[in-house]
Amino acid sequence: MNRAFLFLQGNSSHFFLALGRALADRGHPVKRINVCGGDRYFWGTWSAVDYRGTQSDFGAHVRDLVVAEDISDIVLHNDCRPLHRDAIEAIRDLACRVWVFEEGYIRPHWLTLEEGGINGHSPLLRDPHGSFGDRDCAASGEPGYVPVASAMRRRVLYDFQWQIWNYLQWLRYPKYRTHRPFPIWAEYATWTRRLVTLPLRRRQAVKIIEQRVASGDEFFVFPMQLDSDSQVRLHSSHNNMTEALEYVIRSFASHASGTARLVVKAHPLDNGWTNFRRRTREIADRCGVSGRVDYIDGGDLQMLVRGARGVVTLNSTVGLIALDLGRPLICLGKAIFDRPGLTFRGALDDFWLNATTPDKDVFANFRRQLLRRSMINGDYYTPAGIQLAVTNAIARFESVGRASAEIGTSNVPRDAESPEHGGPRGVADEIQGNAAGPRSQQVGVSAGLR
Repeated sequence: MNRAFLFLQGNSSHFFLALGRALADRGHPVKRINVCGGDRYFWGTWSAVDYRGTQSDFGAHVRDLVVAEDISDIVLHNDCRPLHRDAIEAIRDLACRVWVFEEGYIRPHWLTLEEGGINGHSPLLRDPHGSFGDRDCAASGEPGYVPVASAMRRRVLYDFQWQIWNYLQWLRYPKYRTHRPFPIWAEYATWTRRLVTLPLRRRQAVKIIEQRVASGDEFFVFPMQLDSDSQVRLHSSHNNMTEALEYVIRSFASHASGTARLVVKAHPLDNGWTNFRRRTREIADRCGVSGRVDYIDGGDLQMLVRGARGVVTLNSTVGLIALDLGRPLICLGKAIFDRPGLTFRGALDDFWLNATTPDKDVFANFRRQLLRRSMINGDYYTPAGIQLAVTNAIARFESVGRASAEIGTSNVPRDAESPEHGGPRGVADEIQGNAAGPRSQQVGVSAGLR
């Protein structure tokens, strides 16, 4: 039975257009919905329709198009964007597969591609038969890959183009509201200020990392995530990173060894709108640990994590780096790698003194299955990387047939089915029916600060 593909929003690159044209070349009908100027700039008008309505009507619009065009597959980037959540909910009862792209869980050289959802909506979280601790799966080995070049400059340029065209074509899409929390002028004003001071901040970070590692003293790492990251807002018990920062520092102050240190590392794509260096200092002052908390913006992440006593994260992919380096890890949010044998199963208050190292065999098997089931080789920005990703994505799409009418999109989780706002639990805890409460309710400090 023939397949027909509907593309919703992608990221700011030409990847979705290349993928759509390649699918059309293979005989698959392709449609696209442009919802903003950036979408129109990167896709154009080929096989596209403009949506100029409100977010509240978008789901119904997508459903009507799926029915009218006999769409079998929807392709989108980031299933947590409000428009995408509405669209997925609207077609839940239809025989339509939903394919979700994102940046790679493991980087570089890899992209995430999962059916039904990613991160907190990943099918890996709903598969009780993943057998990540089963040594027998080692026979499959890790898939091979072609290295792809770094493309940070191109990524920044494409993001700028996406923002500019949203502004230039606002009359065409007057009701569009971006999923990003900052207006364009704020994004680039703060980025300009941040870039001016980047060399100094990097030198400071390198110095602090070298001091912490060379001293041999015990220290923990808390990698920051972006306030705009849907993994923070939807898949953790915190509304933003300020709440998470206070939660972690308060627990550290009350329960870590009096000689231990905490290194808070800025996210490399943080635009500086919130001064987290100042926030960190203020919280540490209030908690009486200002002399034991460092804030760094830059430096060698691998060197930092390798020397750490442990890593605390909501659900950042830095957690996978920690596991790969054999460092103790605790997840405070919902993450695909939050599993027995990999992460600390107790409360954050207990982690500081009782952190345990991950089982290297369990992680090796987890990594193999993650690469094979949830990722493809390629990137979104370079011509060679895009070609790789297009080839591998189509192979993934065509490895399954058209969804049956009985199944519909029932494999896509509703937000209400996930415990992200009530205090996340590890997937294995959910599968095994663990009676222990969520970690945010097990700790002695203010849980969630909501």
